[in-house]
Amino acid sequence: MDQMKEAFEKLGLPETATREELDDRYTLLMRQSRSEQRRDPDKADEVEERFTEVTRAYNYILDEEKRNSLEEISRKKYGKFKGMAGTAEKTEHFFRYYRYHVLGGLVILGIIIYAIISIFNHRAEQERLAKLPPVDLSVMFLGSYMTPDGGQDYKPIEDAILAQFPEWKRVQVNITYVPPMDSGSPNDVALLQKAMLMLTTERPDLYIMDKTAFNWVGNQGIARSLEPELEGELKSLVTPDMLVKTKLEEETAEKVYAVDIMNSPLAEALPLAKTEMIAGIRGGSEKETNALAFIKTYLEAAKTNQ
Repeated sequence: MDQMKEAFEKLGLPETATREELDDRYTLLMRQSRSEQRRDPDKADEVEERFTEVTRAYNYILDEEKRNSLEEISRKKYGKFKGMAGTAEKTEHFFRYYRYHVLGGLVILGIIIYAIISIFNHRAEQERLAKLPPVDLSVMFLGSYMTPDGGQDYKPIEDAILAQFPEWKRVQVNITYVPPMDSGSPNDVALLQKAMLMLTTERPDLYIMDKTAFNWVGNQGIARSLEPELEGELKSLVTPDMLVKTKLEEETAEKVYAVDIMNSPLAEALPLAKTEMIAGIRGGSEKETNALAFIKTYLEAAKTNQ
């Protein structure tokens, strides 16, 4: 006998019975069962067993109705896929239950691809740099300096310096922005922290600063004293107002650590937004001779222009 038909017969209903009729019939049988158990306790177990069969039949009908309802929804939803309906349904179920696993896998895959690309780009950059001539001078512009377009393309500045020193083959420029010290804004504090990080990681041969930047770090020993050169080859090229002095913590008197080169016509030729240019040489620079030559050439051009 058909299992569905048998389930309805256990409930005493035809297969055409509605859900409301089904629920009402089950409720009635349950009450009759409880009433019969109270009237004849000796047959309580027998009555409970019969009612258990009724409950199983009732649950079977409900489960079948639920399954049929889901199948109908599925047919309406995936019927448009025709022969591929089963595959479409399985695919959706897969992504429904495993979407976070899939997304996590895609993120990990993206990270791996990014790492691989970064490694290849790094190697390509290293190979490119290896083919370039050695750096004749590295310069850090420290202060409120900016390229004309506000970007980070420093090649025009490097080319301008190379035009002033034809004997050099390669110049490296870095611009590190230093905001006003009394600003107090969170953004400026972050910029100061970034500037300090650059100062601790970069090792340029020559610092070109504005007064704000020099007052900030000049007494920290980032540039060496120029006193020896001022007694020698720079002596005739500077005036007292061009000397920039400070005193380090361990010193008892001020010394000259930088000179003002802003009035040099060579400074005007640099494609750089600027109002001040104070030049100092980093202590221990590998290109100290070229750094000094830069300062001397700018001072000579300023003296000739007077």
